[in-house]
Amino acid sequence: MSLRKIFLGTLFVFAISGYSIVWLYSKFVLDNSVYASNYAYLDANIFVSVLLIIIAILFYIAMRSVSVPIKELTKSIQAFSKNNEHVPVEISFTTPHDVKILILSFMELADRVDRSRKRDVEVSRIKSDFISTAAHQLRTPLTSIRWALEALQKEKLSDDDNLLVTTAVEKSKELVAIVSTLLDTSSIEAGKYKYKFIQTNMQSLLAKVVGGLQYLADKREIKLQYRSYSEVLQSVRVDKERITWILNNLIENALKYTPKGGHVDVWAEVSDNKMLVRVHDTGIGIPEIDRPDIFGRFYRAENAIAKENEGNGLGLYIARSVAKDHGGNLSFESNSKGVGTTFTLSLPMVT
Repeated sequence: MSLRKIFLGTLFVFAISGYSIVWLYSKFVLDNSVYASNYAYLDANIFVSVLLIIIAILFYIAMRSVSVPIKELTKSIQAFSKNNEHVPVEISFTTPHDVKILILSFMELADRVDRSRKRDVEVSRIKSDFISTAAHQLRTPLTSIRWALEALQKEKLSDDDNLLVTTAVEKSKELVAIVSTLLDTSSIEAGKYKYKFIQTNMQSLLAKVVGGLQYLADKREIKLQYRSYSEVLQSVRVDKERITWILNNLIENALKYTPKGGHVDVWAEVSDNKMLVRVHDTGIGIPEIDRPDIFGRFYRAENAIAKENEGNGLGLYIARSVAKDHGGNLSFESNSKGVGTTFTLSLPMVT
C-alpha cells in the first residue's frame, strides 16, 4: 500500500472520528444542557474542521518528508541494479533520521560494490593481458617444435622412436590449439575478435560438419545423424569459419560425453525469425549445481572432468561469446525425457 493511500485513509478515519464525537457531544450533552448556546454545535464543528486541517497539513508534511526520499532511493536502487548507474539521493533537513541512515547505508554499499566491480575488471584485464602475452610468446616456439618433430617423423626411425615422435607431434598440436584458444579468449575480452560475415546456407554447413565428425562417432560407437529440415531454410549472415568452429565444438562435446551405444542428433529449425541449431545427445548431462557456471571461463563440470580429463573449459565460453557477437545466443537445457542435454545455437535470420 502506498503512503498516499495510508495518508488519505488515516485522514478519513480522523474525520469520521472527529465529526462522530461532535455529533455525540451535541446529541447527549448540548441537547440536555440548559446552558448550551445556539452556536455551540457550530463552534464544535468549526473546531473539529480546523483541527482536521491542521492534522492534515502536519501529516502531509511528515508524509512528504518520508515518501519523497524513499521514492528517490527506490529509483536509485533500480538504476543501480539494472544499469550500474549511480543516481544521487538528496537528503534535506526534513528527512527523518532513520531514512537518512537507510539512504547513506545504500550509497555506501553501492560505492563499495562499484569499487569491487572496478577492481575485478582491472584484475580481469591484467589476467587477460598476461594470458595474451604468454600465448603470443609461446605460439612461435611451439610451432617451431612441431615443425621440427614433423620433419623428424619423415626420417627413418625405429618403431619405438617413431611412436615417441608421433606422440610428441600430437601433443605439440594440442599445445598449439590451447594457445590459439587462449588468444581467442583474449581477443574476445578486448573486443578485437574479427569477423567476416557472409550469407551462409546452414543446412549445407551442418551436413558438412556432421559428415566430417562421422569418423569420431563411429570410433566411439555412437549414432550421429543430421536431421535435415523438410523445407529449404533461408540463409543466415554469419562468419562461416567461427560458426563452423562452434558447431564442431558442440558436436565433439556431445560425442565426448555420450557413452557407447548412445546417439547425437543435429538439426536446424526456424522460430521467431531466428535460425535455431540444436545439438541433442544422450550423454552424462550437466548437474544442476554446475549449470549456472557452465559458460564461464575455464569452468568444467565435475562429471565432465571425471569422464574426460582433457579440456580447458574455454570452448563454451568462446562459443557463446561468438554467438552473442552475431546477435544470437547459445543456451542449453536438460532433456525432458531420458538423460543428456540439448544445446541451442540461435542466429538472426537475414532480412
